[in-house]
Amino acid sequence: HTMEIFDGQMCVFGGKSVSTSVNIDDFLLDYRCVDVTKTVEQAQPKWKLQNSASQFAMPPLAQHTTVYDRVNHVIVPFGGQSPNGFSKAINLAVYCSMFQAWGASNVLDRDIRRYVHTSVLQDKTGDMIIFGGASDPTTADGQDLNAGNGERWFDVNRLVLDDARHNAYNTSSNATLGSILKDDGQGTPDVIRGVIHHSSVLLNDTLMVVLGGDVYVNESAVMQPFDLLHIYNVDTMKWHTQECTGDIPPLRCAFSASQHERHIYMFGGVNVNDWSTFFNDLYELDTLTWTWRKMPTPNAPSPRYAHQMKTLGKYLIVTHGFIYYEDGTNGGDEDIYFYDLQKETFVTRYSPSGISKRELDTEWRVQRTGATDAVSAVCLLLVVLVALIAVYYMLSMLFTRSRPRPRRQSRGEGILSFVESYTETFRPSTHHARASQDTAMFATETKLAGLNARSHSMSEGTTTIIENEQQTNALRESKRHARILDEDAATPYVSRKLTLSARIPTYSSRRNSAHQTVHFTPSTQSEDIIELNTLSSHSDDDSLDEIRSPLAITN
Repeated sequence: HTMEIFDGQMCVFGGKSVSTSVNIDDFLLDYRCVDVTKTVEQAQPKWKLQNSASQFAMPPLAQHTTVYDRVNHVIVPFGGQSPNGFSKAINLAVYCSMFQAWGASNVLDRDIRRYVHTSVLQDKTGDMIIFGGASDPTTADGQDLNAGNGERWFDVNRLVLDDARHNAYNTSSNATLGSILKDDGQGTPDVIRGVIHHSSVLLNDTLMVVLGGDVYVNESAVMQPFDLLHIYNVDTMKWHTQECTGDIPPLRCAFSASQHERHIYMFGGVNVNDWSTFFNDLYELDTLTWTWRKMPTPNAPSPRYAHQMKTLGKYLIVTHGFIYYEDGTNGGDEDIYFYDLQKETFVTRYSPSGISKRELDTEWRVQRTGATDAVSAVCLLLVVLVALIAVYYMLSMLFTRSRPRPRRQSRGEGILSFVESYTETFRPSTHHARASQDTAMFATETKLAGLNARSHSMSEGTTTIIENEQQTNALRESKRHARILDEDAATPYVSRKLTLSARIPTYSSRRNSAHQTVHFTPSTQSEDIIELNTLSSHSDDDSLDEIRSPLAITN
């Protein structure tokens, strides 16, 4: 399998069971992650099985390599074994970490696949530098290469993952996306031509250090020593060797290596001459002095090979692998092992304290601050307020529609309402002499039917008549007549007499014509016919135009 750290997660991709066969049931058709922005326990960590957000799924691969391009946020797997009968896709599958989805890239998977190779990413060019590996029927779509003996890859190749970055750095180049370029510089040294089961680390984005591995010589595996390393300059395309001193590690293959600052760390591995000698030791290589040092490994995990190791902050993180147990059995485990480089010991708990956002690959996220929290709170409050207003409006509309509509007033009721309002207020008149005899100026007679109870309130500047159902029934039983009565035809009217039927409640009234208001108070008189004098004050000025005349209501 492979392991990458991105977006605050540590994820493993692909792989297969401890079986050496290539049946589809042996492959792990998923990828799983652990959140490394939180504390993680060594034993039984909280692995989370991931699902692709697209219709594409991770291809079944084992003994492949992956690189993570932080600029484009994509993980690119390359090579690997495939299950029997499984044909590779035309386009190379990639994983987008921003959308958490697999998809088919524009990169054509044209070359015959290889496995047990290495690949590193050069950040400034966006190139995947591929070296070594082998091809056999498990990688070549069922083709029997070299009569089943397999084929080794000798030279360094580079896969262009970002043509803009590649061409910007290599001004003489005009490569296209997905191009696989064979380096035309100095050829690979003979001693490492066709190397497999090795590891590669890219120093300073320029020097690819090749560690260990084995090559076939006279049909036998020859493992590479660690006291003489081969280094490839990716920019100049030239090889050179580097002698090392110190605690030289024993020969081994299928180990895992990782870089931290100026040091390279190597853990585990197996002797491929017998495939029974497993390792669980840890070595440190100082790239300034090129000196090896064997690190103390208290609480070390079981010996293993074909595992993965990455550096995160002060920790070396080791996952899975083919494990040799003390009872002589083989297998794998789900635990994650953390080596603290400061304490120089394996610890049972990982803590993200002190690890930078760049290392966690979370610096591209939108960071929450006090200001963003305040803006979010205001936006949420506005949304809630708008929602409450909308609910209130809908409920008010529903309540309004549910209330019965007022009955339309009939013609007779309209006339009666007009008569009542007219007879309870003063009628404007001009200053002139009137005849002494009573003159009927207004009379109305109507039949009432189906009056509802009404209520009118009265305030300053407003005249309202308060009625109840009893008044309505009384009005139905007795027809009322209204006429204007003149007290004295020779003088202006200063008072009037209001006659009410005893069948309805009576009220005394007074009027202040200056403010055009009428005040009513209940009367205590109980005679059948009640006379109420309403005084009207007015100016003696000849310019006074409005003289009110008395009204009377009789049965």
